[in-house]
Amino acid sequence: MNTQTNTLRLLLLFPFLVFFMQAEGQSQYQFQVTKASGKQMVPTPAGGVYYALPKAIFKVSLIMEQVNEIPGPFAAYATKYLGTTDYMKTKKVYYRLLSVKVQPVTVADPAQVFYVRFPENRSSKEIRSFGLQLNDEGILAGFGPAPQPGRENMQPPPPAAPQSSSRMYLFSDYRKGFDMQAGYTRTQKVDTIVRKITIDTVTIKRFLYKTGWVNLTEEERADDAAKQIKNIRTSRFNLLTGYQEVNYGEGIRYMDVELQKLAHEYMVLFLGREYRQMVVRSFVFDPEKKALSGKLLQFTDKDGNTHTLNIKVRIINQMTKVAGKKTAGPDDLFYRIPVKAVISVGSGSNPFYSDTFEVPQLGVVTTVPVRKNTRLRLSPKTGALLGIDKQ
Repeated sequence: MNTQTNTLRLLLLFPFLVFFMQAEGQSQYQFQVTKASGKQMVPTPAGGVYYALPKAIFKVSLIMEQVNEIPGPFAAYATKYLGTTDYMKTKKVYYRLLSVKVQPVTVADPAQVFYVRFPENRSSKEIRSFGLQLNDEGILAGFGPAPQPGRENMQPPPPAAPQSSSRMYLFSDYRKGFDMQAGYTRTQKVDTIVRKITIDTVTIKRFLYKTGWVNLTEEERADDAAKQIKNIRTSRFNLLTGYQEVNYGEGIRYMDVELQKLAHEYMVLFLGREYRQMVVRSFVFDPEKKALSGKLLQFTDKDGNTHTLNIKVRIINQMTKVAGKKTAGPDDLFYRIPVKAVISVGSGSNPFYSDTFEVPQLGVVTTVPVRKNTRLRLSPKTGALLGIDKQ
């Protein structure tokens, strides 16, 4: 009776013994991943480590042409002396957008940082088989037993995070003004003084000449500049038609070019001068699910219209049917399913620039289970799961 009772008890306890043995065996491999909240994690004898998922920020480089229009000092007399209405009437600064370049840069996502609590009560052999691969920025690149020598997944170091900046390059001489304005502005004035001397019935006129210098008025200076333009054109006509009847050879070409330059310098006194500069502006855009667009800058075009240059992100493969996870069970790791998006830069409905990029932070974060002797390979660029290798 006692033997049968003991046997029955052993049969009843056997499933529970198996369960606890399995649980004990599994507990040696269990680790727990929790999302970092900014608070100090509870210390354990085994310790732990932080890892992050990647995100993409975008460096936007704009090349713009800045045009400065400066009216000439004789602009008020351009119509009177040159017969033209096409001249610069007021000082104006406007811009033209020449080029847009968007460059992605991978960085650690501060919103997706996790803490891996290492398992306890593990043997030295099991500890050696436990591997966690991170890149230079603490982004998870793999998990599991270390890869064989020579088969490491070497990743190039990510570029440094860009900063906003602005640079300006001159491709016209901004210091050059109106050279012909610095001419001689005084003229000689001669006054005739007539003295009458009467002796008896004879009247004698004595002429005295008084010479002085006076400043030319602005209109007189404009009239003189217009006459110089006429003289230069006449000289150029005589040169090109062989008025001198002398074959100067290549000298004719040189003299013609110099006469054109001289005429141009007089013309800008009436028409105005234009300076052009190249401006390079750099911005950093960090797209998020709640911020898919941003304002870069405002600029004014030649007609005085103000344009606002915006950057916009449009997801093209939204993972609407993939459920994300905020918590992970034992032996689970967080990874990301990235998405692609069209990034456009422009003003209004017609973008000036448009291209497709991977934007990991707009994807879905979920978990993957890790089993014994299993190695996970993740992309340090997107956080996506690349493969599961059985060791």
